[in-house]
Amino acid sequence: MDLYRTPASELDRFVATRLQPRKEFTETARRALGALAAALRERRGRPGAAAPRVLKIVKGGSSGRGTALKGGCDSELVIFLDCFKSYMDQRARRAEILSEMRALLESWWQNPVPGLSLKFPEQSVPGALQFRLTSIDLEDWMDVSLVPAFDVLGEGFLDCSRVGGRSLGTTQDFQF
Repeated sequence: MDLYRTPASELDRFVATRLQPRKEFTETARRALGALAAALRERRGRPGAAAPRVLKIVKGGSSGRGTALKGGCDSELVIFLDCFKSYMDQRARRAEILSEMRALLESWWQNPVPGLSLKFPEQSVPGALQFRLTSIDLEDWMDVSLVPAFDVLGEGFLDCSRVGGRSLGTTQDFQF
C-alpha cells in the first residue's frame, strides 16, 4: 500500500501500521518507564544522607508527544528534585545526582522488563543520563534521557502545570 494511493479514510490505519512503532513495544516501554519513575520516587538515597525527593516528572520527546516513528524514538523524563536550591546548585551537583540515578537504574534493571533490553550508550549530554530500551527482536528502540532539574517556580506551581510535555504528576499510579 502506497501513501499516495491511500484514500483519506484509510490514512489513520496507514500511519498506525506503517509509520508508528509496534503497539506491543510502545506499551512495554511505557510500562517500563512508569516502573522506573516509581522507583525514582521511592528511592531512599545514600546511607547517612537525605535522598532528594522527586517533586514532579514531566515527559517529553517524540514518545511523549505521540509522534514516535517505527524503528526508533526518543523520550525525555525531566525529573524535578527538591535537592536543588538554584541553577548553580543544580550545575554543581549534576554529576553526583546523575551517578545516583545510574546506580538506581542499574539496580532497578536487576529484574528486567520482559521483551526489552537496556543499554547505556556513551553519555554525550552533560545534564542527562541516557539509555536505550530495545525490543528483543531489535526492530524498535527508544532513546531515553533522564534530566534532573531545579524547580524554579516552586512545588505548588508544578502540581498544576504542563511543562514542555505531558505532566506525570507525583502520584504513584504513573500513567503515560
